[in-house]
Amino acid sequence: MFPVNIDWYFIQFRGYEGHWAVAVLILGYFHQKSRSLNAGYKLDWFSTAWAVAILSAILFARLFHFVFWDTKNFLQNPFIFFYPFGGFAILGATVGTALGAWLYCRKTGIDFLSWCDSLMVPLTLGLAISRIACFLNGDAYGLPTSSIFGVTFSEDSDAWMTEWRYLHQFYVNHEDPLAVISQMFSKYINLADIPLPNSLSHLKEMGVTNLAELTRYYPPTATGNYKAELIKLGLSPFPVIYPPVHPTQLYEMGIMCIVLCIMYRIDKLDWAKRKQFFIFWIFYGSNRFLVEFFRGDRNLVFGNFTYAQFISLSIVCFAALGLLTQMYYSSNKKIGS
Repeated sequence: MFPVNIDWYFIQFRGYEGHWAVAVLILGYFHQKSRSLNAGYKLDWFSTAWAVAILSAILFARLFHFVFWDTKNFLQNPFIFFYPFGGFAILGATVGTALGAWLYCRKTGIDFLSWCDSLMVPLTLGLAISRIACFLNGDAYGLPTSSIFGVTFSEDSDAWMTEWRYLHQFYVNHEDPLAVISQMFSKYINLADIPLPNSLSHLKEMGVTNLAELTRYYPPTATGNYKAELIKLGLSPFPVIYPPVHPTQLYEMGIMCIVLCIMYRIDKLDWAKRKQFFIFWIFYGSNRFLVEFFRGDRNLVFGNFTYAQFISLSIVCFAALGLLTQMYYSSNKKIGS
């Protein structure tokens, strides 16, 4: 929607997701610090614990991206992990945060689950707003769709255009590019639902609003020297096209906002003490499992299921088992007292 791409000598801003992530981390630090101090934890301990958790988050975000999302390139060259480019997986970052925090609590003798009671609301808030940058930058978008929810992003977004530029090679010089494009997206969308790219906006004056209406310029309905006409109209070579897609960033944001409201409601309830960590992961894992069905960058591992869905499902099972265990111990403790 509003990607910021600046290239000026040594200064480069390709989008602003990294800057947004830093802003969310800063917000999270002060929110979590306030709640942790109010819960009785010392500032020095919290600052170190937070730093360890964030470093672990960065490591796992990088690891998850290459192992589960960019698997092919990682297998070809595992050292790509150390290169100064590539993405970060938010699912990996969330897992890394939990692991780093747990390890530091183990080392310092702090009850991890009790500390998490002061962390889950800020963490949920951070995740609820973290996808805003993805949406504005056109990253992490969904599968093509003809539904009313379909959106397209700015052609200035590298994240948005990468896939469509890659597919461009298959129809750019084809004698019937519309047939190729139709076959590419037949599972999701019709030509009539795919808008004209910016390079063909001049055709709107001729009453053309979508790709299906371009068939008038191609055989067998076209007549005469149609090749010269195609060049004149900007249809040869055929430009890069892009279909409307599911705004999966907004889907995830919406679900996490609902989860945030739930976490706020149970935050001070006695029965939720030492259980909020598991409750959060049940919600978050379920959220990612469902949203993944609509994602456009699906790295399938078995059938129609992705790596992210197997990880999310494993997280939900782990969290459900942990919650049941905590409920069992809590009930026994009440009976014993």
